[in-house]
Amino acid sequence: MTNVIVFLYAMLASFVTLSLHRNRQLGRPSSEMLTMAGWGLFSLSTTLAVLLAGVAIALGLGFNLANAGLALPPV
Repeated sequence: MTNVIVFLYAMLASFVTLSLHRNRQLGRPSSEMLTMAGWGLFSLSTTLAVLLAGVAIALGLGFNLANAGLALPPV
């Protein structure tokens, strides 16, 4: 299931990025929906990066996330 979500996210990010870049090259204004989709992807990516960095720091400092109810699934 994770593979499907990552694939869909990558396809959407590619579409939005390429569309915004093409519109800028052609000197056309981008639609508001496309711009909002770009900002939404940026927000999602930034939030996920900050959360995962927090988990990495916590694990690096030796915190036991399983006791805090944040157990990671077994690999």
